[in-house]
Amino acid sequence: MNEQLQVIISKLESRSTLQALSPKHIWNPELDVEIGTLDLAKQAMNARIIALMAGLHLWNDSLHTSHEFSQQIEDNETGSYWHGIMHRMEQDYSNSKYWFRRAGNHPVKQELKIKVADMLKQQTHVDNLPSSTILESLQQFRDHQSWNSDEFVEVVKLQENGNGSEETRHLLELIQQIELKALFFSTQEALLKAQ
Repeated sequence: MNEQLQVIISKLESRSTLQALSPKHIWNPELDVEIGTLDLAKQAMNARIIALMAGLHLWNDSLHTSHEFSQQIEDNETGSYWHGIMHRMEQDYSNSKYWFRRAGNHPVKQELKIKVADMLKQQTHVDNLPSSTILESLQQFRDHQSWNSDEFVEVVKLQENGNGSEETRHLLELIQQIELKALFFSTQEALLKAQ
C-alpha cells in the first residue's frame, strides 16, 4: 500500500491520548490536509477508496470532512458504518442509530464482539465501578461477547449527558478506539484485496 498512507496511519496511531467520544476540533489540521493530498484521493473514487478517506478523516477528528465522504457511499455498509460513528461523535444519536441499522450485520461487528469483550476482561476494576446503566452495558459486552451498536450509542449518550464517571469515559473511549481501528483496517484490507 502507498507509503504516504502508511506515514499518515503511523501519525494517527501515535496519538498520545484516546480520541474523545465527542471531538470538538480536528486533532491535527496539517494531517487533515495531508490526508486530502493522498495519491488515493486523486484516483477514480470508488466506494472502497471513499470509505478509507472517510475513516482517515474521522480518525483525525475531522467530522465534517469524514461526513462528506461517507455521504457519497450511503448505500454501502462500510460507508453507513462510518456515517454512524461520525453522527455518534457529533452527538446526533438518533441519526447515528439510523446509519448503524443501514450498515446491517457488517462483518466488523463479529470482530468487535471478541475484541471489546477481551479488552473489558483485562480491565479488572470494571466490577468495582458504581452500579449504573453504563456499567451494566459494559458487563454485557464483556460477559456475553455481544456487540450492539445502538446500545453503545446509548451508553455514549449517557456518558456525554453527565451520567458516567471518568473511569467509564476511559472505557468507552477504549471501546471506540477498538471500533474505529477495526473498521479502518477492515476497510483498508478490502481496498488491498480489490487492487
